[in-house]
Amino acid sequence: QSVRSIPDLDIPVEVEKDGSAWVTQRWSVNAGPDGTEFYIPVGNLGQMTIGQLSVSEDGQEFESLGDKWELDRSRSWKTGKCGIVRKSDGVELCWGLGETGLHIWEVRFRLTGLVQSLDDADAFNFQFVNRGLDPAPKHAKVTIKPVFDCPEWTKDNPSVWGFGFYGDINVIDGTVVAETSESMSYSSSIITLVK
Repeated sequence: QSVRSIPDLDIPVEVEKDGSAWVTQRWSVNAGPDGTEFYIPVGNLGQMTIGQLSVSEDGQEFESLGDKWELDRSRSWKTGKCGIVRKSDGVELCWGLGETGLHIWEVRFRLTGLVQSLDDADAFNFQFVNRGLDPAPKHAKVTIKPVFDCPEWTKDNPSVWGFGFYGDINVIDGTVVAETSESMSYSSSIITLVK
């Protein structure tokens, strides 16, 4: 098995004035001896785009291959590299597994077009942790905050909803916090609707 366990997943999201966001994923992963890469499928992008992928571990930046990721290469070739595979329904964010054992990867990418303008509000509905992870994270937390000058987010504005997981979603100290209260399963996800 290429991944034995995912003890923790922490995802800070920084929303910018133009409606784009910088998404950081901090993966705590116990890698097994099989497989060559770790990858995250991101689908249902609609008008959104993903780019500027970077991965680091212990302060060491991986070599970014952009859209030139090579699926069929060996584990040793993929070690220390990352890239994006474009698909008809979205993207796969990929990076090399490296050695067996515990890894803490910091993955960062730009999500353009996250916030949509509606008739009565600006809003977004996005799946920050996708279902189908095997193994699924034992604990996950998504924090979303604006990084531009705007009225402070409070428990009354924005309105927030969370789907796909057992846990809570609230606005705490100007930040939307969605956090699991029990281990996720193969069918779990973390979807946030923020209006």
